[in-house]
Amino acid sequence: MVNKSSRVDDRDDKEDILKRQLRKYKEEEQKEGEKKAKRSKRNAEETTQMTKLVMVGEIQKIFEQAMLIIRDFLTSDTQVLAINIKGPTGVGKTSLVFYMTEQLSRELNMRVPFEFAQCNQAQDYHELLGYQKIAYEGDKLTTQFVDGPILKAIKAANEYGIAILLLDEVNGLAPEAQKLVNPLLDGRDMVKYGDIEAKIYKGKKLIVIGTMNELQSGYNGINPLNIDLERRFDYTFILPYPNQDDEFKIIKKMAGEGADSDVIKAAIKLANHTRGKDEGEWEGPPISTPMLIAFISAFEKFSKSNIPHALMEAFKVSILNHFDEQLRKPLLEKAIDVGLIAADDANRDGE
Repeated sequence: MVNKSSRVDDRDDKEDILKRQLRKYKEEEQKEGEKKAKRSKRNAEETTQMTKLVMVGEIQKIFEQAMLIIRDFLTSDTQVLAINIKGPTGVGKTSLVFYMTEQLSRELNMRVPFEFAQCNQAQDYHELLGYQKIAYEGDKLTTQFVDGPILKAIKAANEYGIAILLLDEVNGLAPEAQKLVNPLLDGRDMVKYGDIEAKIYKGKKLIVIGTMNELQSGYNGINPLNIDLERRFDYTFILPYPNQDDEFKIIKKMAGEGADSDVIKAAIKLANHTRGKDEGEWEGPPISTPMLIAFISAFEKFSKSNIPHALMEAFKVSILNHFDEQLRKPLLEKAIDVGLIAADDANRDGE
């Protein structure tokens, strides 16, 4: 005869195990939620930057050409359009895609669905396409499938007629993950991996935009883009650093018309030194336009608040301190050489 107390103990043990599993899955779910919240915050910040984008020079030209291509695509029989935007970090590639999405939404009088995939070497098909998640329903554990950004974009296109998928820093993907995107861009208009399969319905439109830093741009953690994938992008744009006149306009607009013009010009000259645009070797990463904007803005704030040696202090917190220790001295020497920083200020800071 089975002891009743033993059965009760067994039941209690199972309930305890179930409760522990539930707590574990809730903790994992909470962590995943926090990760998504951070990604959403980043996306929101990028969207904010979009509205501040200054359209001059090459970025204006690329915007106009890309929008012409997109408008033509919307009236064609093609279901997937693939655009690649190459360029060094900080030139506004990602912000440009948000800007294009905003413009297309205005033209179509609808909010165009937008999916963002921040690509990196650790991603596999689970993060790009989707994954199974353990969930708790009543007193039972079950699994639910969570769509990744590629599946979300395909489903949104099928539901609303159009969607945009941004593969940000697409060459950050490991080579095997890059191959997952091939069938979406080669005329099959679909993705498939194991049991996961999704296809763009006839008459629906998906715009896939990749952004990427080129290997020589001083940006770490990227791979050469798989030649099969690179050739599957219908159009490739190169967005370089702006020329001096355009960069001056951008900084003036973003930092404020009252910003010191001479300081801006000297800062641009220093930045060009780090970008290989003048004589002299530089072995570190380049100074980007957002760094220059932050520098000029900090200088304005520090000056108005009567912070001693405001220019040098702004230079340190906005530019100099971003670089490794061995690069700070040659960068500061070059800043003195181009007339951005006074030698007395630099020497006083080192005392």
